[in-house]
Amino acid sequence: MMQSDGVVRRLLAEAIDRWGDDRQMIECCEKLGTLIQAICRRFDKGPGADDAGAGEAIVEGMVEVEIMLEQLRMILNVDPATEKRWTERKLRNLMLRLGG
Repeated sequence: MMQSDGVVRRLLAEAIDRWGDDRQMIECCEKLGTLIQAICRRFDKGPGADDAGAGEAIVEGMVEVEIMLEQLRMILNVDPATEKRWTERKLRNLMLRLGG
């Protein structure tokens, strides 16, 4: 990110303190919706369309969602070990679906 992790965490904590847990969780849903729309717009241009503007909008949406996911981790006090366990499980499932 733009700053050290400590600076970013303080910034995100300030946002949570200012707007509250519920509002930030709703904001996360809104950012997810924006990302979904950006991805869909890419396909509205036709199969295989390569539009730099659409790609840029997708990257912007990804970054917004990542910022909101970090706030969700903070709001829900997510245990890193639990998140890692879920990540490993989901990646293992993907590997199995790919025939590995």
